[in-house]
Amino acid sequence: MSSSSPIVVLDIGTSKVHCLVGETDPSGDCKILGMGISPCRGIRRSSVIDMPRVVESIRNAVAEAERSAGLRITGAYAGIAGQDIQAHCSRSAVAISGSSEPIDERDVERALAAAEQAAPPAQAIALHRFVQSYAVDGEPVQNPLWLHGHKLEVETLSATASEHACTTLRRAAEEAGVSIVGFLVESVATASAMLNTDEREMGVGLLDMGAGTSDLALYHGSLRHLAEIPFGGQDITRDLSMVLNISPREAEQLKCEHGGVCTEETEADEALTFRTTAGRSHTILREQLNAIIEARQQEILEFVGAEIERSGQGHLLSAGLVFTGGGALLRNVDRLGEDVLGLPVRIGELCEMIAPEAVRSPASATGVGLLRFAADSATELAPIMESGGAGRPRFFDKVARIFSFL
Repeated sequence: MSSSSPIVVLDIGTSKVHCLVGETDPSGDCKILGMGISPCRGIRRSSVIDMPRVVESIRNAVAEAERSAGLRITGAYAGIAGQDIQAHCSRSAVAISGSSEPIDERDVERALAAAEQAAPPAQAIALHRFVQSYAVDGEPVQNPLWLHGHKLEVETLSATASEHACTTLRRAAEEAGVSIVGFLVESVATASAMLNTDEREMGVGLLDMGAGTSDLALYHGSLRHLAEIPFGGQDITRDLSMVLNISPREAEQLKCEHGGVCTEETEADEALTFRTTAGRSHTILREQLNAIIEARQQEILEFVGAEIERSGQGHLLSAGLVFTGGGALLRNVDRLGEDVLGLPVRIGELCEMIAPEAVRSPASATGVGLLRFAADSATELAPIMESGGAGRPRFFDKVARIFSFL
């Protein structure tokens, strides 16, 4: 669909705030009009720990995006991730009046509306709902339209966020002069920019390897599972800082410039020189540096493997996993992923986006994904936040109305 006006999104992450402005062209491609990035030091593992710092980071990123796009930003969609995101399944059934008439769109809408009535857990807000399966008179079907029967059943998966997390991020943005018009689950949005239709139909996982957390989304046709692994790139940086006795800033630079996993034999003996916190010059072999990095990265991937096994979806991931986020830039991390998880792994690339080279990196995948998802769903998302009773915010439950894949 085309968007009649520019759309703004905010990716408020552990290491940076990313603000993107874009629109869809008549062909359906999403075009980026402007962007702004600001370092962020007020969030730990997706939770706000220093509100003034977060507010300042949002303000700086938005100001840069305004200059880049040449427009004034007053509202934006915000991504949300971390332990505050949960997935819950619900089922509903509706009677079909008159067995001589086939099931039509109105019957499907009634079944979906009944599923939407399922209340989210206490203090949680339903942000997205995804169809998992349909059944007509107890028989599973992929598409119930035009079939005959007496009862239509639907199962949906709801992605929810804690009310506290939404309120905190909304307050931070408002303090920076930006009104939040809706929240989007980051791993769901990232998938819209990184996964193609064939992969989703085959079964695929998306691992967003962020600074504070690693967020997992599993697809088989529709979204099937969401999970957060509470470890990310900052844990690797912290390990390097402690073991090598260097500052976190120097450890991050060493990791990004020289670090990797699955060290090649030809590079193992390469000497790398750095200065310790005490100011002394020190030399380490690349193989030693990578051993520190690989130990933590392997542990993170083992947690991912355990979560995939717990989900019961592992045997359905025929297309393997797609790694994205800043952690996907770590040299040979896809190879380590295949070794640990026993699945094909590729590094994510943007799909159907007109974007400058600066945001085509996996490190920008979440921000670009938020923009893609918001642009594709602009009409459905417009009323995502409305004024509810007793002054409490009420969020429109967006249903991903796509047919399930059996």
